[in-house]
Amino acid sequence: MEQKPSEIKTPANPLADIIRKGSIITVITLISRPIGYVREAIQAYLFGATLLVDAFIVAFNFPELIQTLFFSGATSAFLVPVCTKYIKNDTAYSEIYSTFINLSIIITLFISTIFLIFSSTITGLIAPGFSPEAKRVTQYLFIIMIPVISFHTLLSIMKAFLNAKEHFAAPEFSGILWNCVFILSALTLSSKIGIYSLAVGAALGSILQIIIQFPYIRKYNIRYRPVLSLNHPAIHEAKRLFAGALIATSIVPINSFVGRIIGSYLPAGEVASLSYAFRIFILPFSLFAVPVYTVMFSKISKLYHDKQWHDIFAHMDSSIILLCVTLIPSTVLLCTTGNECIQILYERGAFTFRDTDLTSRALLGYSTGLIFYALSISFVRIFNALHDMKTPALVGLSSIALNAILAYGLMVPFKNLGISLATSIVSLYNFVFLFMLLKKKTGYIPGHGALKEIGKSLIAGFILFFMIMGVKTVFTGKIYITLTLSLALTAVIYGFFFKDYYKGRLKRGT
Repeated sequence: MEQKPSEIKTPANPLADIIRKGSIITVITLISRPIGYVREAIQAYLFGATLLVDAFIVAFNFPELIQTLFFSGATSAFLVPVCTKYIKNDTAYSEIYSTFINLSIIITLFISTIFLIFSSTITGLIAPGFSPEAKRVTQYLFIIMIPVISFHTLLSIMKAFLNAKEHFAAPEFSGILWNCVFILSALTLSSKIGIYSLAVGAALGSILQIIIQFPYIRKYNIRYRPVLSLNHPAIHEAKRLFAGALIATSIVPINSFVGRIIGSYLPAGEVASLSYAFRIFILPFSLFAVPVYTVMFSKISKLYHDKQWHDIFAHMDSSIILLCVTLIPSTVLLCTTGNECIQILYERGAFTFRDTDLTSRALLGYSTGLIFYALSISFVRIFNALHDMKTPALVGLSSIALNAILAYGLMVPFKNLGISLATSIVSLYNFVFLFMLLKKKTGYIPGHGALKEIGKSLIAGFILFFMIMGVKTVFTGKIYITLTLSLALTAVIYGFFFKDYYKGRLKRGT
């Protein structure tokens, strides 16, 4: 393990392996995200960036935060590494699948009941800066969406067991279905029940997300049974990993949620602008980072059982290269043309020029840390695959306090820009510490070839930045021309820098 990646012979072609298996996620995301933006655009058209939308966002984020904190995020982190060991034994695989499904139903139903009883108190805690009327609306929205906790938790378990089998399509496709149901609910019910139509759509969409997983669960011979095999070795391993996984995977949603709580003290519309900006920011992350670290996580989890360190390091190198080559130009595009993107996507109906300006400032803060946001989450997944939940948990815990301090301190002079910028700074902090600790734990450093490609991507990014700024100066106010030329410049510049590299890599096969 003391051998460096640059000194070892890499496996056939981990880069092509990641691209091929992750491409299905990218394709589905290319379909899902435009539908997601249609959903946001319809929401913006119907309600704008107003206090009603602020109430919906806060009400939705809390149950989403709870299930992400305690269930879906942690579940994926410890289930994939654990269940890959039993992947060739259908009986054992089905047994632990059924146990986790049954446990999640029992636990989430109990928690949902508690939330329903104390919904008024919870609303006061998650929206302390809201007026009494806004708190009342938030409470009703929250009650409608409480079932999302159970539904999303079940979906996360199904996703983990399918991902371990290297099936990624059905879980990712569920997002398309959720968006379609949300849109249908908003369009048909908004005139009757107003903002509550969004909450109804969120709950109904979550149910259908689960239903479409059943055919694929059966296809991979995963059979549900009403059992609780709490003495199975996999359950004991999961218990050992759970606490660290819970903490490590909860950091990002906690930091985001804290930022929005702090943002509730800003003028009306600021919280909504953060949400709209984050929706745009997350597009390149979903297109490029999620496929990379999802496939990498599954692959390294399998390799770790056989202690194939050469292959593990090679997959790390390839993943980092792919993240840099795709997300550095994405960062440049978001920072330079973010305002134009917001105008095209949202500026219509109740969404005014003021809302565009608010959202543009928030997007700039998020965009500066895009690559570090992706790298930090990817490194958490690497530690998870190596059955180390404690290290990313400790780093993450320290970042919560840093995020709260930065968000509050930067909010005063910069408002929503300060809150989004705090997210970027914390992402950089997480990545740096996780990288240093992974190097200490495994001896890993990127190989010479990987460092060379990262350097090329940075150079290409600087060139792209200045050329896009030149285009914006020449075509001031012409948003469609500016965006078209910016995208064309990105393709030309990065195509020139990396054409030979990818031709050579992809021709090797797997």
